[in-house]
Amino acid sequence: MRTIKLLLLLFIPFSSLLAEDYFTYVDSSYVALEDKSYEDAETYLKKAMRLEPANPNNYILLSNLGTVQRNLLKYDDAIISYSSALMLAPKSITLLQNRASLYSEMQNWDKAYEDYTTILYLEEDDEEALYRRGLIRLEQNDTLAARLDFERIVINNPVSSKGRLGIAALLKYVANYSTAADMYSQVLKSNPNNAELYLKRSEIYYLDGKLAKAAEDINKSLTIRPDDPLALVIRGRIRYAQYDKKSALSDFLKAQELGVDPELTDAWIKKCK
Repeated sequence: MRTIKLLLLLFIPFSSLLAEDYFTYVDSSYVALEDKSYEDAETYLKKAMRLEPANPNNYILLSNLGTVQRNLLKYDDAIISYSSALMLAPKSITLLQNRASLYSEMQNWDKAYEDYTTILYLEEDDEEALYRRGLIRLEQNDTLAARLDFERIVINNPVSSKGRLGIAALLKYVANYSTAADMYSQVLKSNPNNAELYLKRSEIYYLDGKLAKAAEDINKSLTIRPDDPLALVIRGRIRYAQYDKKSALSDFLKAQELGVDPELTDAWIKKCK
């Protein structure tokens, strides 16, 4: 799940007709964002910055432009916008988080790692950065370093959900499925309507061979978020393991229709036919 933060431009007195136009475009960009008219928002933000390229508030507009471009799936453009904003505000944790999150979405783990490490240099106990960097370390097979990040979260905040989720991911990685499931159960007590948590625990149960529990959790996840293609893939695998190839095939095909990576479904579809 990605976290994107918009920066708000504070009111500054207008000093000229040019400034009035600048803020008119800024205001129009916020209206377009509220309406999810991302192409219009992109146009307004660019027009504002062209009018006043030296305006000190442009780092905010560049940050918002990056978020708009991310929603438009213009990832390379979004990286350029975030990076340009960071040149004007190099210590902005919000900007670094946004760019790191996008790098992660692009699976550019090295760049994401650099940004999360920079955040932790600026704010050593930033929970989000510790959690995300820990996951990247797991992706890089560095279980010891990942554990240090996750444990640091728990030391700073013993009731942290992110700390427990990080440790659960580590336990899954080392195939300690029973304890990992317990960790997810602890977090679910305070987040009973979180589809992602049910999905993750379902996957743990599936890997542990507890198919009935896995099926119960994935059905809860799909009740909350019925068009989640990854949940359909997991349910398809569970149904295949339960010898229900017909239902499994239906899940895999629907997941494909919803745009899941074909690598997650193609081999399974062949098995079901």
